[in-house]
Amino acid sequence: MMMMSSPNLFSSCHFIFFFFISFCSSSSLIAKAQVPVSKTFTFVNQGDLLSGYLVEYKADYRPLNISNYPFSLCFYNTTPNSFFLALGMGNATLFTSLIRWVWTANHARPVTENAKLIFGRNGNLVLVDAGGQVAWQTRTANKGVVDIKLHPNGNLVLLDKNGGFVWQSFDHPTDTLLVGQSLYPAESSDNNKLVNGAYSVVVTRERIDLFFKSPFSSNPLRYYSLLVNTDVRNGPVKRVNFVVASGAEGPDYANQLRLETINNFVATSVWAQPKYNSTLSMLRLGSDGNIRVYTYYEKGVLNAWEETYTVFTNSWLNGECYLPEKCGSLGICKNSQCVACPTPKGLAGWSEDCKLSKLPSCNSTGAATADVNFYKIEGVEHFLNTYDSGERPVKIEECRKKCSNDCKCVAFFYRRNTESCLLASQLNTLIKNDDSEQVAFIKYAK
Repeated sequence: MMMMSSPNLFSSCHFIFFFFISFCSSSSLIAKAQVPVSKTFTFVNQGDLLSGYLVEYKADYRPLNISNYPFSLCFYNTTPNSFFLALGMGNATLFTSLIRWVWTANHARPVTENAKLIFGRNGNLVLVDAGGQVAWQTRTANKGVVDIKLHPNGNLVLLDKNGGFVWQSFDHPTDTLLVGQSLYPAESSDNNKLVNGAYSVVVTRERIDLFFKSPFSSNPLRYYSLLVNTDVRNGPVKRVNFVVASGAEGPDYANQLRLETINNFVATSVWAQPKYNSTLSMLRLGSDGNIRVYTYYEKGVLNAWEETYTVFTNSWLNGECYLPEKCGSLGICKNSQCVACPTPKGLAGWSEDCKLSKLPSCNSTGAATADVNFYKIEGVEHFLNTYDSGERPVKIEECRKKCSNDCKCVAFFYRRNTESCLLASQLNTLIKNDDSEQVAFIKYAK
């Protein structure tokens, strides 16, 4: 008896076979896609260096043959034989401009003279030091890359044959955001922060926080929040965009520079509105922990750069005082000025030499190895007090005892009306607030 094949079974098998062949063919095409020989290059870090007079950090630099005015890929150095591959923005030849470094590839691993930037047929962009060690790479070998482009907005991209982005510098920010660039929450992406030395801007699903990494604390210390998402109806933060207003919004919004927070809605914070084209703007986390927006616009003999927005400014009460290192390792700040140096003998005039009295070293248990005492300062708060009032309710005697027995504690901050106790492992800038309920007790050796 002849068995008949089911039409449905035949169709299913045919579909699976067709899908398998199509998938294999697509995978094969991607794997076989290569960068044309004419697009490949090897740039060697050698030759004359251009002067750093009008270059950020007073760096010397070598421009490479990858540019889109006013952006240019370069090698630059600030110390001999220690180079970074970076994207510069500006035109030092105008004598009215400054080249600012808006993206760095190998910020954690500088290279030497004769290092090579190689873009091979396999589509990987790789920076190799003179000794042959890989200092940085895009990890895009055999992923269908066929070209490299530097876009007019400063985004360096590796493209597939359809023009899609296989890799882009916008996904790997350092300390700067360009217009059109975004940050994403840590839970969904690696590009969730900007970092400059001890400071960072971090996006989470709830907030945009600014942190200070102290050598005396195991965790970064939050000193400011650009956004706190407290309404559950908004949903978690999905991304934060640095944008310029669309021309379709009309002349009233022309050139507005905004920070957009995307969740279930779009929350817009307008940061600046220059009277000229602001497309070439950058948001920079500075080495002092401040955030500034700079806009590039060539307008004759004047400086092409303008500082169009600053988060911590002396135009609002105690603005710069909230920067942790405004007064160095120790100082009292009022109206954005360092006004006094606290000492066991009272307040002295502030200078960069202001610092804590030497304290006893810690023993193995973490307790103090010698007797200590405290001197009191009325009406000051720690930069941490903005978001952390400390433990409460705690009696002042108990708070004092906690700090005395903790070798890492150098001071405690107490609020009388709420009985709040905040222990501090470092001081830096103390903010003068003239609040009689707030008092600081700073530790010193007897």
